[in-house]
Order: sequence, then C-alpha cells, then structure tokens
Amino acid sequence: MTQSTLVDSPASTSTIRSDRRRPRPALRTVDYERAFDVLEGCDRAPSLPDFREQMVEALCRHFGLRHVSFFAGATFHNVFGDHAPLVEGATKKMLPEYLERWNRFDLFGSPPAMRQLVSSGVSSLSELQSRGNLPASAEAYVRHFLVSTWRMESATAIRLELPGGHTALVGIFDQRADKLGPPELATMRLLSRQLSAIARRLPPTRPKAALAGLSERQRQVVQLVADGLSNADIAVALSLAEDSVKKYVSRILAATGCQSRMELALLARSI
Repeated sequence: MTQSTLVDSPASTSTIRSDRRRPRPALRTVDYERAFDVLEGCDRAPSLPDFREQMVEALCRHFGLRHVSFFAGATFHNVFGDHAPLVEGATKKMLPEYLERWNRFDLFGSPPAMRQLVSSGVSSLSELQSRGNLPASAEAYVRHFLVSTWRMESATAIRLELPGGHTALVGIFDQRADKLGPPELATMRLLSRQLSAIARRLPPTRPKAALAGLSERQRQVVQLVADGLSNADIAVALSLAEDSVKKYVSRILAATGCQSRMELALLARSI
C-alpha cells in the first residue's frame, strides 16, 4: 500500500475525516512555550543533518525525553529501513535487533498508525490502542520488542516532510505509559507542521549548506571550477591574480569539506 492510496481510499479518507472531527485538547501557555523553544532550537540549522541533531536535542531537553530516534527515507515505507538513523538513549541499543528482526512490523508502519500520521503528523501507542485492535504483527512488535525486551510502555512517532519529498519519523519511547499525555501530543502535532516547514527548505547535506553560505565572489570561482577552468583561466575571467584564485579555491575547499577540485565541481553541479 502506498501513501497515496492510503490517503485516497474511501475507508482511509473517512478515518482521516473522523480524526479531524475529534475534539483536540486546548494548548496551555506552557505547551506553546515548549513548542516555541523547540522551534527556536531548530530554526537556524544550516543543513538537514544539523536540523536532525538540533531537533532531537531540543525535544529531549524541553519535553524531558531520553529515548528518541530520527529515521529518514525517500518514501514513508523506506523510513523503517534507515540503517544510519540518529538514535539517543536506549534506542542505540535497540537499533541492531530492530533492523534485523522488527522493522518490518513496526507499530507506526501499520495502516491505523499511517492514517494518523498522514492526517495529523503524530501517532501514539496509547491513541491507537484506545481506537481498537492493532494488526497482529504490530501487537507482536509492541508486546515482544518494546515491552518485554526493552520495557517501553510508551511509544510516539512524529512525521516530518523533508527536502525532495522525503519523509522522516521521529520515534519517542519511555518506560512510563503516561509520559506524553493529550496536551503534549497536541503540542507535537503543532510542531510537526512547523518543523516540516523548516526542514523542507534546508540543504540535504552540510557541504551544500556551506556552498550556499559562500560569498558572491567565491560562488563565481566555484562555478568556473565546475565549468572545468584552471586557476589561470579563472584568474583571466575574473581579473584576479592567479595566487588569489589559489587562495579562493583553498578556502572554498576548506569551507565545504571537499577534498579536491573534482569533488567541488561535482558538488556544484548537483545543485
């Protein structure tokens, strides 16, 4: 089942409409303050990797969380196969077993959770259990992996939209079943929309972010390097001394983390 069929099918559409009609808890002043603090911690991230680290750190600090993961993929279904996620707390130890055995049965890959994530940006174990039986595979994941092995009684996922149409799921786990109540979940639904807006506009890698931060003259040098010009040719084109061009290129390589002119050229052509 694809994400588009999930949204467009009559059954899922009626569920989404039903979710939207459910009364949502009013946000308190403290909830808005938390949301603002998290957004402030992520808003100046220069690249997606920085955003990922800053977001997880901000969620842990402002919501008192310890066990958080950040998985990303080209599609919703690819997310669960991310072999290089950001993991904090017990999720570091959980990761090998999860990837080897359980990612295919992840609670948040089940149809009820997917509908909730698509419609509101957030899904939680407590909400899913209150609305009816989970699929047997998701029940097994919760019972045997989360609860029996890791004593995680609470599980929540936040869905984010990333550059290029990619998707991320931020997993939040805790030994306390009541760690995140209705006000916290409502706050995270607000954050899902706002954090997605921030993430979508970010360069996907740190070198691209560094490239975007270069001066106008440095960007001119980069473009000419990408066009295959030598330092001497660039000096003529920009009316500079050849030694000045060498210094420009060296500083650009250091700023972007590129190891060679070829790598810099490939980076420039990829934008």
